Amino acid sequence: MSRADNSRMIQYLILLGLVALIVTGGLMALEPPGAPVYWVTRAASLLGYQAIFLSIVSSAYVRQMRRVFGRPFVQVHHILSVAGLTLATLHPLAVAWESVSLRVFLPSFESWPVFLRLGGRVAWPLIVVASLAAVLRRTVGRNWRLLHYLNYVAFWLATIHALMIGTDFRYLSVRIVSIAMALVVVAIFVQKRLQTRRR
Repeated sequence: MSRADNSRMIQYLILLGLVALIVTGGLMALEPPGAPVYWVTRAASLLGYQAIFLSIVSSAYVRQMRRVFGRPFVQVHHILSVAGLTLATLHPLAVAWESVSLRVFLPSFESWPVFLRLGGRVAWPLIVVASLAAVLRRTVGRNWRLLHYLNYVAFWLATIHALMIGTDFRYLSVRIVSIAMALVVVAIFVQKRLQTRRR
C-alpha cells in the first residue's frame, strides 16, 4: 500500500469515528433533557469510546499521523490515550454517583451473558493496565507491548457492553458504526501482529 493510500486510509478511519460522534450527538440532542449526571455518563462513554478508537488507529499509522495532524505521533497518541482513559474513568464514576454504589467497578462472573453485558467493568482496568505498561515501559521491559495490547481487548469488551445495554447504542446507525469500528480494531491488531512477526 502506498503512502498516499495509507494517508487516505487514516483519514477514512478518523472520519468514521467523527461520524459516529456526530450521529450520536444529534440523536442525543433530540431527546428531552435529563439529570446532569445522566448526560455526563453518556457523554463520557461516547467521547471516551471515540478517543480510545482513535488512539488505537494512531498506533497503526505512525508516519501518516504526522502528515494529517502536523505533530509527532507520540504527542497525538498520548493526547488521545489520556483523553480516552480520563473519560473511561469518568463514565463509571458518574454511574457510581447515580446508583450510589461502587459495585459498578466490580466485574460479574454470574454467567457469560452477564459478564459480557457488564464488560465495561473489565474493560476499564484493562485500559488502566495497558496505559501503565506504556508509561512504565522501561521498567516493564520488552513485554510492555503485550500488556499494551490489552487496549484491543478492552475496546471489544466496551463495544459488546455498549451494544447490549448502552443507551445511545439502541439506534441502528450507532450500532452499525460501532461494529465497523470494532472490526477496524481487529484488522489493526492483526496487521500489527503480522508486522511484529516479520521483524
